Parts: sequence; C-alpha cells; structure tokens
Amino acid sequence: MKVKLPSGKTEEMNLGSLTVEELLRILDIIQGEVLVSRDGNIIPEDTVLNTDDNVRIMQVVFGG
Repeated sequence: MKVKLPSGKTEEMNLGSLTVEELLRILDIIQGEVLVSRDGNIIPEDTVLNTDDNVRIMQVVFGG
C-alpha cells in the first residue's frame, strides 16, 4: 500500500490487510490529529485497508 504521510513523504508499506486504526498505531500517529483518505474519500478508523490501496494521512489544524 502507498501511504502519503502528513509530512508529504510517500511510503510503500507491505503490511497486508489492516484497519486504519492499526496503520496509525504502527506509524505512531494520534488518531484525533489526522484524517485518512483512500482514493480521495475520507474513511473511518475501522475501515480495512488492503495492499493495493492508496492512502493519504492529513494533519488536522486547529485554531481560531
């Protein structure tokens, strides 16, 4: 699976099928601080990802 990280770097990861939550845990990324999309659609943390998916992890910015 290709994962575009919040830093803009793209990594090829061979982890098999896993959930978004598991992927974020492996990458040591806090769920509440990011949104995850697959093929341009925001997906929830219980979504199962596959090896051929293109995933983007986007930093959520808070402020006022």
